[in-house]
Amino acid sequence: MDRKASLNSAAAVAGMLILTATATKANADPFMIVFTQGKPLIDIRIRYEGVDQAGFAKGADALTLRARFGYQTGDWNGLNALFEFDQVSALGMDSFNNTRNGKTAFPVVADPSMTALNRLQITYNSDFDTVFTLGRQRIVFDNARFIGNVGWRQHEQTYDGISFVNKSLPNLALTYAYIDRVNRVFGPQTAAVAAQVGYFDGNVQLFNASYTGIDHLKLVGYTYLLDLANKGTSAALSKSLSTATYGLRGEFMGSLGDGVGAKLTGEYAHQTNYASNPGSFDLDYYLVEGSVNYKAVSGLIGYESLAGDGTRGFSTPLATLHSFNGWADQFLATPANGLTDLYVKAAYTFKEVSVLSQITAVVMYHDFKSERLNTGLGSEWDGSVDFEMDKYLSFELTYADYASSELAGTPVTKRIGWLSANYKY
Repeated sequence: MDRKASLNSAAAVAGMLILTATATKANADPFMIVFTQGKPLIDIRIRYEGVDQAGFAKGADALTLRARFGYQTGDWNGLNALFEFDQVSALGMDSFNNTRNGKTAFPVVADPSMTALNRLQITYNSDFDTVFTLGRQRIVFDNARFIGNVGWRQHEQTYDGISFVNKSLPNLALTYAYIDRVNRVFGPQTAAVAAQVGYFDGNVQLFNASYTGIDHLKLVGYTYLLDLANKGTSAALSKSLSTATYGLRGEFMGSLGDGVGAKLTGEYAHQTNYASNPGSFDLDYYLVEGSVNYKAVSGLIGYESLAGDGTRGFSTPLATLHSFNGWADQFLATPANGLTDLYVKAAYTFKEVSVLSQITAVVMYHDFKSERLNTGLGSEWDGSVDFEMDKYLSFELTYADYASSELAGTPVTKRIGWLSANYKY
């Protein structure tokens, strides 16, 4: 059975379950419930991003606006629907390579102008502790290291398919998703952009199990099977990213006394070639991370290792990559010799400052090396200050500074600054 037929069959099963269950419910006025008890979805972000990158004679200046509007209906017999559109526009300052405009003399700021469907889904909350979601949806697992929505970019990554979340057993959440298409941040394919870079077609199956029945401990097991099979110019890329990843994650949260909280996280994953991938490899992933917090201050130290065999590195193509290995996005793809990242982070939150509800300042430092050869790959300083007016309006100032004198024998620098205003309702 091909992937389209599989998706149609899964949708048919879900539809029969929904119809069977709702047929037994008491009658209600669906129009009144759906349209008077729903809520609008508004998410507006205007952002300046400036990039100074070695190898480019000119820096990038990008001022973009993302206006996301939608509506989520009220529940009727456990059913609700959601639709949402993105309008991304460049506001005058457009000296940047948005990946689709051909301005390759400038560094990349991957926020193309577009009008695009972001989400379109139907959700059914069943009587047997299972939530079914069918359609174009947002999926984020755990810390988004493997499966995420790439919310940092103006147009997020979403997934076409069907997902099930079951919580019928105490303290256990079981999630399965079948994905027919991954809609990437580059936007939909157009006549002007014939290459299929805006999405991955495929037969993607995601399994995630989370258990919280032990005090202070959360355990997660997962299997992510990516069979990506685009045609045309992106065929080779999609096949090379077809992988099977199996992993375990544990988070322990406790107290060190006197108001001091602590958290210890460990994770291991193993990745092999899968489906149409022409390669043959076995690669490992490790994470160890510890943090403490006391009142308004927190600190964290971590070590992450993504293996490489000299031909390819451990890949996470569906991750929210900006959140990992430095905000300068120097390592969106793991180098062939792998990558290790030793990092420290400190944060402080100021409450009720003038008209602001809070101000949060963060600083991070990364030291990068190759996993296979232990060669230095540079270092990076990151910092941000987030100003929250209330639960709707916030402003953010962010900076990333990556530098290496050892990367392929050539000095490499990349500095990025962001200033954004965000409104979400």
